Amino acid sequence: MGIAFSKFIRAKKAGFDTTSQYLYTITGTPNIYDREQENVALRHNIVREIWGSNFLSPISCELRQGGLRVLDVGCGFGIWLFEMSSEFPNCSYVGVDMSPQLFIANKPKNVEFVLADVKDELPFPDDYFDFIFIRNMGFDLLETQWISLILECSRVLKSGGYFEITEAELRSMNDGPTLIKLSKKFHEYIASTKINTLIVEKIENFLKSTNKFQDIVHHTRPFLEGSWGGTLKDSYKSYSTDIFRSVLKFSDVKEKDYDDTIKILMDEATVHKTYFNLHKFVSKKNILLYEL
Repeated sequence: MGIAFSKFIRAKKAGFDTTSQYLYTITGTPNIYDREQENVALRHNIVREIWGSNFLSPISCELRQGGLRVLDVGCGFGIWLFEMSSEFPNCSYVGVDMSPQLFIANKPKNVEFVLADVKDELPFPDDYFDFIFIRNMGFDLLETQWISLILECSRVLKSGGYFEITEAELRSMNDGPTLIKLSKKFHEYIASTKINTLIVEKIENFLKSTNKFQDIVHHTRPFLEGSWGGTLKDSYKSYSTDIFRSVLKFSDVKEKDYDDTIKILMDEATVHKTYFNLHKFVSKKNILLYEL
């Protein structure tokens, strides 16, 4: 299991296109994605608290000074972009995703959305951005696509620019007996998609293999399931409910029994201290000798 899989499961079960990250709710227009947007916002807030910031790259001073170009690959609703554009208003921000609803009227003036498939060539010139940010692409990319995307990001990133990837380890630790039993079909389905649920174990080597990046740092933090998370326990409980409900859609449990089963799963996760790991990879694009 992992941080983005509930969205992936709902999309698959409903027949939606799962290659895009998330659909944006146009202001004033209620639609079927409102719940998903709320869930994404909840996850974003939890993850920001876990890391203590929206990013770990050592670029805060430069962002405050302004004039930087920032790219969010697979930006989804644009929540990260909007917060960054508010905190560092003198920089320009671009989000790229496949959702046509990203073109909204109420976006900040320093934010632009570009409609594109990140599995293809990124629609930007070489050496264009100062900071590139990626997260929650674990269910969207095969291993070979990861390598291609990292190379594309290195192409559009300026020499000396920072590249940050945040992904979840798509498995949980200390699962209770009920979750182990009920998640079997879910894991069988994921295996059939050829998605590598442990891609986080390879990303650092992908970065190194390009010979494009230096100062690579790998950070890890736990994302808790159940309600044993201290000051974040209510948020963890709310998000865990959505995770468990998504897993149950692949089980033999009847929908009328979901609530009772989720309570059992929640109690077990709290007792067993279930969690999964978040991984963050921060790197700097090599500076060419002739630029020194």
